[in-house]
Amino acid sequence: MISIAIFLTAAIFLIIAMLFGMNRAISALPVLFFIMLLISFFGFIVVQFFPIILIFLVIGYFRNRNKPKKTGNFYYRTYTQKDFEDMFRNQGGQSYGGNYQGGYQNNSFGNFEDKTKYYKILGVQEGVTPEELKKAYRDLAKKHHPDRYANADEEVRAMHERKFKEINEAYEKLQ
Repeated sequence: MISIAIFLTAAIFLIIAMLFGMNRAISALPVLFFIMLLISFFGFIVVQFFPIILIFLVIGYFRNRNKPKKTGNFYYRTYTQKDFEDMFRNQGGQSYGGNYQGGYQNNSFGNFEDKTKYYKILGVQEGVTPEELKKAYRDLAKKHHPDRYANADEEVRAMHERKFKEINEAYEKLQ
């Protein structure tokens, strides 16, 4: 069994030397010596129980063949453009001292939110002055205030309440 261990170790050494160079093969000698010792000591067991070991290896291969590869506890997922658009859309919220760039507002956390829909709700152009924005907000708030429609039927009152909430949200986001 020792001669087989020496032969296998020498063969592995030559393969490493041809593929990766002599320096790498020489640096692998301690590991190869350890492998040679394992083969010589446990080689008898491996030879005697090789059919059983082979059966376990084949069963393990076929059992795990269709399972996804794990890296820790995370499975890789492919993301689409819609996923990223949803992420940016959901990153809205209060703007903490951000600056305006086009229709997007950058808050201090680095998240961008599309503000163009709020300009459309208030009926103003982008880049409007704060005074003009406030005037447009007040005009629309007066027009759609729920108290003006207290005696109207349920549908009309609900529509104006919804519109009033949209106007308030738009003004809060654009302030």
